[in-house]
Amino acid sequence: MFSVSTFISLLALASKAVADTMLAAVYHPGNNNLVLDPNFPVPTAGQGQVVLKVAACGVCHSDVFFLSAAHPDTRSYVFGHEIIGTPVQLGPGVQSNISTSQLYGVHLVDPTSANPVAFEAGLGLDGCYAEFVVVNQLQLIPVPDGVPPEIATVATDSLTTAYSAVHNAGQVTQGDRVLIYGVGGLGHQAVQVAKHLGATVYAVDIRPEARQLALDLGAEQAFDVQDLTTVTSNGTFHVDTVIDFVASAQSFTLSQAAVAFRTSLGVDWNRIAKHGKIVMVGFSAESLTFDAADLITNDIAVIASIYGSPDDMRTSFDLLSQGIVKPNITVAPLEDINSILAALSAHEITGRMVVMPGFKSNNTVTNTRR
Repeated sequence: MFSVSTFISLLALASKAVADTMLAAVYHPGNNNLVLDPNFPVPTAGQGQVVLKVAACGVCHSDVFFLSAAHPDTRSYVFGHEIIGTPVQLGPGVQSNISTSQLYGVHLVDPTSANPVAFEAGLGLDGCYAEFVVVNQLQLIPVPDGVPPEIATVATDSLTTAYSAVHNAGQVTQGDRVLIYGVGGLGHQAVQVAKHLGATVYAVDIRPEARQLALDLGAEQAFDVQDLTTVTSNGTFHVDTVIDFVASAQSFTLSQAAVAFRTSLGVDWNRIAKHGKIVMVGFSAESLTFDAADLITNDIAVIASIYGSPDDMRTSFDLLSQGIVKPNITVAPLEDINSILAALSAHEITGRMVVMPGFKSNNTVTNTRR
C-alpha cells in the first residue's frame, strides 16, 4: 500500500495534464548547485520511447561527485537517474505491453545507445529531477504490486548496484565473513543482501547512527575507523571479502589489512584458491595506490563493480517485494534537491533520500523503512 504522503503526491501528479513546461533541476558546468527551472521543456517521445510522469527519483551520491567537478562534464542536462514513473506518452513503435496504468522502474542502460555509459537519463541525458522524463521502452521494468514508488527507487540503482557487488563481484556465499565499508545509501542495503546470502556481516562507518543502523539490520559488529585500525593491526580481525562503498586511501588500506591472508588466524589453506576480495563500488576523486607484491603475497583480488543487469534489477525488486531488503528511505520535495545534495556531501544522511515532484513535506521528512 502507498503511504498517505505518497498517495497525495501521486494524485497531484495524476491531476496535472502533460503541459509544455515543467519544474526541473538542471546541471550547468561550473555550477556547484543544480538550477531549479520551473519552465523547462517537457520531453516528447520519439521512436520506441516513452515519456514517464515521475513518481519518485532516488538521490545518488554520484551526483555529488559530478557536481564537485572531480570528473568535469561540459554538458547541461537534468540530473537524476533513479527513475520510477508511469507512462503518459508512447512514441511510435512502442510495444503494446507497455501500460499507462503500470508503475515502472528504469534500468540505467539504454541498449540501443551507441555509448550508454556516457549518455544515460540523468547522466548526460535529461533525468528524473523533474516532473517528466523520456526513456527507451527497453529500459522499463515493472514495479511489483505493493511496492511504493519511493521504495522502488532503490531497485533502479542503489540496490541493484549493492546486489551486484555482493552477489556477482564478491561472490558472497553461505559462511563467508564480509565487511561492508560505509553504511550509507548503498551500504545499508549491502548489509541486508550479504545477510540474505548467508554471510556473517561486519560494518564500518565514521557515523554512530550509521553503525547503529548496520547493527539493527543484522551486522555482527559495527566498527568506527579507529577500532577497525586496531583490530586489523593486531591481527585479531579477518574477513573473506570487503565491499568498499567509500573508496578512499584510508578505506583501501584498511580493506587490504582486513582480507590479508594470515595462517596465524587459522585460515583454511583452501582459501588460496578463493582469494581475499576487495570489491570497489564507491566513487572517489582520491588516487588509490598499492604494492603489487603485497597484493600477491597476501592473496588479495581487487575487483571493480558498477551497477548491474536488468535481471539484477528484477531480483532487487523481488528482494523488496518479499521484504528481504528494507531500505531506510526519507522523502522530500523536488524543490529541496540542492539542500539534500549538500547534506549528502557532508555525510549527514543516513539511508537513502528520495525526491517526489508534488510532495508536500511541511518541512518534515517521511521515513518509510518497511
